Parts: sequence; C-alpha cells; structure tokens
Amino acid sequence: MESKIDAGLDKIGIRELRELLTKGWMTHDAMWLMHSIEELGIETANKLNISAVRSMSMIEIKRLQKVLGYEEDNFAKFDNLVTFLKGAFGLIKADFMKFKFDTPEKNVISWEWFDGRCFAYEGVKALGYIEEYKCGIIERIEGWFNGLGISYSVEPKIDTCLWHFEGKCTGRFVLNLE
Repeated sequence: MESKIDAGLDKIGIRELRELLTKGWMTHDAMWLMHSIEELGIETANKLNISAVRSMSMIEIKRLQKVLGYEEDNFAKFDNLVTFLKGAFGLIKADFMKFKFDTPEKNVISWEWFDGRCFAYEGVKALGYIEEYKCGIIERIEGWFNGLGISYSVEPKIDTCLWHFEGKCTGRFVLNLE
C-alpha cells in the first residue's frame, strides 16, 4: 500500500522538492540567527554563524562529492572542478537565490548577486541587524574549497554584507590549480 508521503512525492517534481527543502533550510537558518542575536547579541551570533557555516560546508561538500560521483576526485584540474561545482549548485541552489557564478579565466571563479536582491541581505535587514551582520554565504563556498583541499584566495575578503555597504555583491575566487 502506498503511503500519503510517497503519493505526495509523486505529485511534485525535482525542482519543487529542491525549492521546498532549500526554503525550509534557509528559514531554519534565519530563525536560528534571529534567536541567537536575541539571546547572545549580534557579535556572538555572527561568530557562531560563521563557525557553523565553515564546519557544515566542509561536511556538505563531501556529501555532494558522493552523490554526484566525484568521491575519488582531487580536483587538480580547473575544468573538472567547474563541472563538479555546476552539479553541486544545481542541487542546492533554489530559484530564489539570485546569484550566478562564472569562469572568466582559468583558475578564477566569479560570483554575482543580481536582480537587486540577496535573500540573506533581505532577511537580516528585516530583522534590523544588517549594519553589524557578517555574511556567511561566501564563507560556505570557501568551506567547500577548504573541504576539497583547494588552495585559493577570495577578492574581496568578506567580513560584512557587501550588498548593504557596496550596493552590490560581486567577487571572485582565485584558485591554485593546474
């Protein structure tokens, strides 16, 4: 006998499932940050958030390697890493996440938030803490590179909300690969 859960999964597509799961995760993340700020203050909440993102992303990238069939890869070649990252973003990036990444030259991965919005900026601004907020989104990708053992630099180094202070959020990772 088919359960109602299985019947529900049959009614939605992969895209809808990804949106649902990602929105649930991002809502949890936002509520965790809000309650941490209320309980501990913005400085401690920022510190804990960045630490949690760092450790989570290093575990997450290993899971993405496994599910995408890249467990044995060491990503010494830029093209191989880019193919893997496209697959990884395809799994985790929901439609409301208005960013793109590009490869303008070998060993460079750029990012850009577009359509005048970043979900983290909007959420933290609504909470009233955008002035002091330290962004964890790019930190997540840094955690991926760290988890994969890839040497890199990031330009600019993120320690605030670029969208709030610069009016845009763009940057790049410069990788040390073959």
